[in-house]
Amino acid sequence: MHAREAAYRLYKVIDRIPLIDSESPAGYHLTSVRGDIILKDVNFRYPSRPDVPVLRQLNLLFPACKTSALVGLSGSGKSTIVSLLERFYDVESGEILLDGKDLRELNIKSLRSQIGLVSQEPVLFAGSIRDNVALGLLGTIYEELPADEQFALIKQACVKAQAHAFISALPSGYDTLAGDGGMRLSGGQRQRIAIARAIVSDPKILLLDEATSALDTQSEGIVQAALTEASQGKSRLNFVDHRVLKLVLFSRSHNHCYRPPALNCQRRRHHIRAGARSPIGAWYPS
Repeated sequence: MHAREAAYRLYKVIDRIPLIDSESPAGYHLTSVRGDIILKDVNFRYPSRPDVPVLRQLNLLFPACKTSALVGLSGSGKSTIVSLLERFYDVESGEILLDGKDLRELNIKSLRSQIGLVSQEPVLFAGSIRDNVALGLLGTIYEELPADEQFALIKQACVKAQAHAFISALPSGYDTLAGDGGMRLSGGQRQRIAIARAIVSDPKILLLDEATSALDTQSEGIVQAALTEASQGKSRLNFVDHRVLKLVLFSRSHNHCYRPPALNCQRRRHHIRAGARSPIGAWYPS
């Protein structure tokens, strides 16, 4: 009886068709991407907590070919916006536009193939370093390339991510096993491999969700340099961090930072200004 109940629950999960089906062939397939992203009157609640509004009437513009910074306190909705851009969730109301097209009208695989994501805690698997970086080629036009051509892309991405030197110094090089969760590598090394995986398919949009906040000062400097190199030639880099100091350094390094229009968010209506303490805001260097 217990086995039958367990089998029923198992098959129920297997047979379930998700609302956002990444395997569905439906939707518009992107042939070229400029990188303009607009959030218009976005409202969102997590399905598991429908009584808690996360985003309310949020309006944001991320211009193409620009490095944009999204900053806010912990829990203010920064990672939620990243999840909405990747279509891990759909908005409750409002719309998110990529080059004028609603994300809900796009083919999910096509959309995600144009986005590289580096999160705060990178997920590495127990295979080799080569295998971990190669995962970034899945679902892209490079997935069916011969092994030698794929390895050339992997090595190129690792050079940009400033990972090639330490990988080459390992006894087995790119065939070195990362260990379960990347346990055989340091935090900075894991993050640089995650950056290489994010850029190996040459995505037009790069999302960085607090990509250096869990690192020590020395590792953070190395990873920041890798991110700068990795963003070269991209349509845009979306930099997401919760530390105002990083935003100050970010704006100085890009010479100028202008004040965006007023935003609505989950806590209160507010206007973002330089140095303001606020839940969430977006700063764009010119």
